[in-house]
Amino acid sequence: MPNFKGSLLLLLLAAAPGRGADFSQSAIGTTGSEFLNIGVDPRGMAMGSAYTAVTNDAYSMYWNPAGLSMIPRSSLGAMHTEYVAGIRMQYVTYAQRITDTSVVGGAFRYMDAGGITQRDINGNDTGTFRPRNYVYEMGWGQSITDMTDAERDISLGVVGRYFYTDMVSHASGFAGDLGIQAHFTEAYIPYNFGVALQNMGTGQKFDSVRDSLPFMARLGAAIRPKPALLLSLDGSFPSSNMPFASLGAEVTLETQKRLKLFLRAGYNSRNQFSGLDGLRGFTLGTGATAGDFSFDYAFIPFGVLGDTHRFSVSWNLPPKQSRRYRQR
Repeated sequence: MPNFKGSLLLLLLAAAPGRGADFSQSAIGTTGSEFLNIGVDPRGMAMGSAYTAVTNDAYSMYWNPAGLSMIPRSSLGAMHTEYVAGIRMQYVTYAQRITDTSVVGGAFRYMDAGGITQRDINGNDTGTFRPRNYVYEMGWGQSITDMTDAERDISLGVVGRYFYTDMVSHASGFAGDLGIQAHFTEAYIPYNFGVALQNMGTGQKFDSVRDSLPFMARLGAAIRPKPALLLSLDGSFPSSNMPFASLGAEVTLETQKRLKLFLRAGYNSRNQFSGLDGLRGFTLGTGATAGDFSFDYAFIPFGVLGDTHRFSVSWNLPPKQSRRYRQR
């Protein structure tokens, strides 16, 4: 384990941007394309976004691409988000196992901010425009066989994405993610570790200046003290803001052999906006798995800014024959 932890730290330090103002309150508003950090998957969002070491299906292309390696055969997910100020986001993702150790996937994100009044330099109304964001992703997850044995699974994942924005003008960019997960399944209390480096690449250029990407580094851990209880903890380091912590919990209620219910809760310190009243920071959600299908919902309040809701349906095929892959 010491070598593994040291490798994660070196990877994090090597990939982090080098500007002096990054990772501090003075960096707010210094990056573009912040829509890349709007979370997907109600399960992860309901757990306070403490999901780096937990993710294990097609949504891993957002949270940590190393989680793709845990997909037994194939995984399909679709999500709808009702965000603040009438903003809506749709997300579709699919991943397929291609060998005993490798999984590939693809995803598409679309965000629509609705109609906004356009004004000229004198404040005159010149009509409306409709900001839209599009993101196309491809991912790959790989079990590292030299480091995997009967007691642990070590996996690596990468994601590449092309994205563009249509507003009054058009701009595009490229980004990539890198992730690692370690699953210790035979311990007295099973536990996981994970790290993800997100949004490394080339930002959008609307005029003469190209925006920096909203780089994010995530470190996560999770334990399962009981088969029906999952606890998780993440530390996140965005280049455009202060570091923040998130906590998550999931309780499983198995009512029948092929029917499970989930209760989820979390806390995310990033959502604690100073000076704003109302419920914020805490997250709630629920879910159900019936056979190969899963249905999930997350409620994330933002105080006076409004409440957000995420809904998803997923289809996850088990392996054709008995394997050592674990499913939630």
